[in-house]
Amino acid sequence: MPRNYPSELVVAPDGRFVWVANRGHDSIAALALDATGDQLELRTTVDCGGHWPRHLALSATGERLYVANERSGEVAWFTLDAETGVPTWSGAVDVPAASCVVLA
Repeated sequence: MPRNYPSELVVAPDGRFVWVANRGHDSIAALALDATGDQLELRTTVDCGGHWPRHLALSATGERLYVANERSGEVAWFTLDAETGVPTWSGAVDVPAASCVVLA
């Protein structure tokens, strides 16, 4: 397995979930609060939809997660399961050398 370089972390508006972009592994880690609400547990990792995820952005509603995949040149977006926080790939658009996502 390649070395892993976490690059960005975002927290759900309600604080129940955290997502981390992992360069090298080219994944997004989905974490959730445990039953006590004191610790984060890894739920799953999913492919980031490209190569070298540089930045994550969360929609204001917390329903979508956007990933700037720098080396493969696209921004991918994921629908987030409201119960589990698990991201599901929903699409991508080409953006050469994407390094961040800004939502207005």
